[in-house]
Amino acid sequence: MRPSILIIHTGGTLGMAAASGSQGLVPGPFLDRLLDHLPELREIADLELEVPFNRDSSSLEPSDILQIAGHIRDRHSKYQGVVVIHGTDTMAFTASVLGFTLSDLNIPIVLTGSQRPLSFIRSDARGNLIDAVTLATREIPDIGICFGDYWIRGVAANKSSVHRYCAFDSPNLPHLAEFGLNIQFSPHAGKFERNVPSGVGENLESAIAVYTPHPGMPWEPAPPWAKAVLIQAYGAGNLPMGRPDLVHLFEDANARGLPVVVTSQCASGGTNLATYDLGKRAAALGAIQGGLHTKWAALAKLGLCLGASFDIETVRKAFGTSWAGEPV
Repeated sequence: MRPSILIIHTGGTLGMAAASGSQGLVPGPFLDRLLDHLPELREIADLELEVPFNRDSSSLEPSDILQIAGHIRDRHSKYQGVVVIHGTDTMAFTASVLGFTLSDLNIPIVLTGSQRPLSFIRSDARGNLIDAVTLATREIPDIGICFGDYWIRGVAANKSSVHRYCAFDSPNLPHLAEFGLNIQFSPHAGKFERNVPSGVGENLESAIAVYTPHPGMPWEPAPPWAKAVLIQAYGAGNLPMGRPDLVHLFEDANARGLPVVVTSQCASGGTNLATYDLGKRAAALGAIQGGLHTKWAALAKLGLCLGASFDIETVRKAFGTSWAGEPV
């Protein structure tokens, strides 16, 4: 008996078609005929396709991502695995949120998409979908992005290319699997401690002010709407702490009770605020070390902490703890 797999289509390039009268791509209706495009999928599993919405991923809101998470949680017990078709632009953020909020489900949840639509003759969509459905049947309880040659844990993933078929990477964590003549799984695939605190997942706060400094950049306090701050610092966590306007940002955040998380602009490695004097000065003003969290994992974890009304010290503890296999 073939395994039963749920495919959830949310939008993205994979399901797009050329708009009439232009060269642009728009969401297309062809997914109603998915199995006509890929009859091979019938040989892998019994499939059920659901389309909660069909939008470009750059237009998604936190409520949309929580809708995906809720849909999977409500439906997962009927299936051996779930495939989520998603646009590439914000896939790493959605994968991080799903990785944190659904890590207890104990089934494979595989996100995939493509750089070119499935309706195009030359497209990476066919291989990505076949690999994603295959992974969903393998009973490995992990949540990750299947793209190109690799399956990557969602809470460690980042989009690294706008044109390569291997568009995602996880520089601080080995891949979960590599596709070739066979699928080679890493020993850590599906094996991680589940440490997500209770109360996480009902709400996802997006009012986070993000700063990416460059030399000479003037600093302003977090806007009135902000409930937290994320700073993508240089290297291991260095910031120009000699600038009074940056010191004022920290002082203002402290007075308003806003957590300030510091991650690195570097793709590989992360922040250690004890390494250099400038990092130590930021820590003395209350900075929370983001460590090896990607930008997307940091935003997802911070948004979930805020959504659960965690105080600053609980947020600090969260960034020192691996919730769902993310490197910290």
